[in-house]
Amino acid sequence: MKRIVTLLLMGLLLAVLLPGAALAANETFLLQAGTPWETTGYVVDSGEAGPTALILGGVHGNEPAGAAAAEQVLAFKPVRGKLVVIPQVNRPGLQQSLRYLSGAGDMNRAYPPTGEDTPANRMGAAIIELMNRRNIAMLIDLHEARTFHKLDRTSLGQTLLFADNTASTGLAMDTVDAVNRRITDDVIKFSLVGHPIPSSAAWYAGKYLGIAAFTVETSSRQPLADRVQQHLLVVRELLASGGWLPR
Repeated sequence: MKRIVTLLLMGLLLAVLLPGAALAANETFLLQAGTPWETTGYVVDSGEAGPTALILGGVHGNEPAGAAAAEQVLAFKPVRGKLVVIPQVNRPGLQQSLRYLSGAGDMNRAYPPTGEDTPANRMGAAIIELMNRRNIAMLIDLHEARTFHKLDRTSLGQTLLFADNTASTGLAMDTVDAVNRRITDDVIKFSLVGHPIPSSAAWYAGKYLGIAAFTVETSSRQPLADRVQQHLLVVRELLASGGWLPR
């Protein structure tokens, strides 16, 4: 029943958000076109010179809040540079509310891809190519964990993971401070717990591209709408710090 309710809420959110989001984008593109893993990316161009940020959602299919939040990012109005958003990296997984499908591989453990020809490795290769071609300056990857980190240290819920480089460290500290000033419940406040998991998108972007890169984790023990808003708080603060959005 919980999975059915989550899927219904996700469907309602995407039905409401996707049409407007698509209209807000200046450009769309496909990854893994013509396959069951085909998914759409969007570019929101400010019209002013500046860097490009990449926001990923729905990498794990049982984490719908990141996908819904990424859709809402398409309504942001950057004042410089571009936002590239891929709301449903793992579209088949989201449709079935599964972290990843059997034989597909983990969509966040394919950076860089291994030699095995799996949907996860193909998606990892496509996103790496996209980051290089678009000269991405910041990556934000939206995820969820099973519970609150402050209640269970083995879970990453309500944490911000930041790449092990100078471009990420200061931004991570400032972002958590700013976001936590808007959250009253200490358990729900975000924590900095270390660096992204090896072979994840944020880990690769920080290590091999040397850019600011972050994994945002909310706790799935909260209502979906709350998780979406918490993702947006973090994303908005990171993009404002990087100059994409006004303060």
